[in-house]
Amino acid sequence: MAVKAVIFDIGGVLAHNVWDHLLLDDNGVMSRFPQLHKAELERIGKVLWDAFGYVPEYPNTWQELEERYWKMFIRYFKGYLPETAKPDDFIQMTDSFIRPILGMKSVLKKLQLKGIKLAICSNNNEFWFRRQMDQLGLWRFFDSDNVILSCRIGVSKSSPRFEMFHAALSALSLPGDNCIFVDDREGNIERARQCGMQGILFLEAEQLDSKLKKLGL
Repeated sequence: MAVKAVIFDIGGVLAHNVWDHLLLDDNGVMSRFPQLHKAELERIGKVLWDAFGYVPEYPNTWQELEERYWKMFIRYFKGYLPETAKPDDFIQMTDSFIRPILGMKSVLKKLQLKGIKLAICSNNNEFWFRRQMDQLGLWRFFDSDNVILSCRIGVSKSSPRFEMFHAALSALSLPGDNCIFVDDREGNIERARQCGMQGILFLEAEQLDSKLKKLGL
């Protein structure tokens, strides 16, 4: 059947993963606070992901969730961070790690001009999603009704019941064989295929553009 929609992951496809770069890059958490240990940062990062990656915004605003996230982070590392550390310090730090994947806006524009529906299916928390969409100017490509996030569905793309993929197809009102799913993780591509979609494992924008052209896009 003809392709009518392309569904995108965000982290590693449309934008660089926030936490990985915020943790390790120059001017990131480890750089500014070298007394923190990488293994413990990764462990706490996983704890916080589990706490916020599957939590809907309601009844909080995304800003309130973000502030709560960093309050928990500061509490976990009490004694290792300056006593003056506050959530705004880390929120301001985060902004510099909201970075686009080069070339992807061009891919989105081409698909949009062809009349292809665009959707998002991402393991993400509400506040980093909002910052990515706002700062990278991605809203012009995506209808808000076609955005599927783990924090809104309550499970990740790795769920054996495929809830996020079913939600994406439902939002688009299309069967799987009308859709292409783009992700940087092979496991997610395989699960999308099990839902009837075509899958493209993302490496870079040029590679994706070439794959889409071969599929008539």
